[in-house]
Amino acid sequence: MTHTPQKTKHRRPRVTLWLLRIVLLLHAGLVIAQPILAGYFLSGEADAMDIHGPIGSTLWMVAMLQFVAAVLYWRPGGGRLWPAVVTLVLFFADFVQLTFGYLQNFAVHVPLGTAIVVTVVAMTIWSFRHQEVAR
Repeated sequence: MTHTPQKTKHRRPRVTLWLLRIVLLLHAGLVIAQPILAGYFLSGEADAMDIHGPIGSTLWMVAMLQFVAAVLYWRPGGGRLWPAVVTLVLFFADFVQLTFGYLQNFAVHVPLGTAIVVTVVAMTIWSFRHQEVAR
């Protein structure tokens, strides 16, 4: 009698992971637009700030939606906790970024913006490459 190993069925956080992916795509699109718009402004397109400012003013709300999606991914979705923690940091970083942008403190605004873009893009890539198995 040969014993065939049984495949263990793991619960995957499919719906909550897709919700997180959708919000991450929105967040990534908006944060990627920001340095592009700033570049247009620096090259003489003054109207670019008419778009850059309002997007920057709403990014914290997108981060809040992302936090809700990340918490749902974690609980009840069965996913990992770290996306919620990183998103909470992004939420506060977006507020700091907004403040330093309006103060025109580019010594903080530019590197913090770069860190935000890299973090959101990395999380978005992770969300689509990730084959999460709930523990």
